[in-house]
Amino acid sequence: MPHEHIRLAQAPNGELGPRCHDCGIRLTFGNAMVVDNYYMCWDHYVALTGAGSETKISEADERFWMKNES
Repeated sequence: MPHEHIRLAQAPNGELGPRCHDCGIRLTFGNAMVVDNYYMCWDHYVALTGAGSETKISEADERFWMKNES
């Protein structure tokens, strides 16, 4: 269970999760990022740490499964 300084929120489906320390939006424990014992949403995590995703999404004209087997 989180510490007493963590604000919690309940989703409409009854799921309990933290709120972002900066903006207060409701998160799940699975998508919350932790910085200095506080939960943050992705946007505030990136703004605070400067870290970002290393995943590169490319737009290929033709996917491997679309190629003809001729």
